[in-house]
Amino acid sequence: MKKTENKRKRNRQKKSAAGRLWALWLLIGIFHVSGCASTELEQRSFPLAVGIDLQEEDSEIDAGNFKGGAEEEPKEDVFRREVGNSPDLAVSYDFPDLAQISEKGKTVDTAMGLSLEGADMYHVEKSYENNTNRVLDYNHMKAVVLGENVFSDTVQLRGILSAWEQREASARNTSLLIGSGSAAEILSLTEETEGSMGTYLEEMLESQKDFKQNKIATVGNLMNQWHNQDELLLIPVLTEQGNRPVITGYGAVSNFNYQGILTVEDAMKSFLCQNLLKKFTCEPAKNLVVEISDIRAKKTIMLEGTLPVVTVRITGKGRLKTGQVSSVSEQYQLEKKIEKQLTADLAETAERLQQEYGIDVTNSFISLGSKNRSLYRMYRNYPDAYNQEAQHVFQVEIAMLNWE
Repeated sequence: MKKTENKRKRNRQKKSAAGRLWALWLLIGIFHVSGCASTELEQRSFPLAVGIDLQEEDSEIDAGNFKGGAEEEPKEDVFRREVGNSPDLAVSYDFPDLAQISEKGKTVDTAMGLSLEGADMYHVEKSYENNTNRVLDYNHMKAVVLGENVFSDTVQLRGILSAWEQREASARNTSLLIGSGSAAEILSLTEETEGSMGTYLEEMLESQKDFKQNKIATVGNLMNQWHNQDELLLIPVLTEQGNRPVITGYGAVSNFNYQGILTVEDAMKSFLCQNLLKKFTCEPAKNLVVEISDIRAKKTIMLEGTLPVVTVRITGKGRLKTGQVSSVSEQYQLEKKIEKQLTADLAETAERLQQEYGIDVTNSFISLGSKNRSLYRMYRNYPDAYNQEAQHVFQVEIAMLNWE
């Protein structure tokens, strides 16, 4: 009996010792993992925005910034000559204070800018690693700003999108914008924006209440253009005003071809036709402003004769923002005036943009397969021809609210 009790006691001691040893190893493992995570965080940089331009000939990055010094391998030089000797990229980064990312120390952005050159994004990122002993982590990226000249070189543009697509940490829903002049200039406007340009751009886009979604254009949208070449993408164009970036137009990319910059007014009419707006404002008469909400835009596409005809029916509810009506009769007349004016404005805009830019303001080709299969079979390999030949019919129906 006594031997049995001693045996049980020794077993309990062994289990207790084993438990303490296991707990010790677990504790060491936790410290090891947390130590590695901390070290890894310190070895990473988290850009909130990136600006990409084509490097102009005989121009240099501003003093105080360092260049990407990685030499290209001979094989890559030959390849670049074969595809037309594309100019190098000039890439600008907007960083926050690392303390904000790790939620330690400071809570306010301390913006840091950095510019690099390289043959492509791979060489730019390698240059950053070589000069800082850090790696770039795009998990916190808010916005990508492309210089307008990037769209003039489809080889570099495809390379940028390919690099983004292959990078696991790069989100397709990152907001996409165009820098009027240069992307670097936009990212440098930090004196009046109170910190990170990436955060400022994100908040600026989120403050736009006219759209049904915050992100007007994303990197993923441009990737879809690259792969499918079947739609119209309107990208906000940023211009410096009062040391701040503001949206002054929209860059039109149709079937992966950059067509130019539309005015904000023309772009809003296109968004209206595409059912992307929550609100649309019009002025049917002097000192009379009407806000249209509860907007619905539906398209049908038919073949009439030898041409595709896109009919867009827009309905909504109008509310006076300025001015007044004093009777049911005046309300009815105002509704008809809005409908007539908006119908004419949309028709004029559609025809003008089709002639000047070769674009379909209704972006109907992307839905052609579901709307009209026979027309899709005719035009599926000829999206540009479709955009040039499509005819447009607009029908507008507005019901005024609370005129009293």
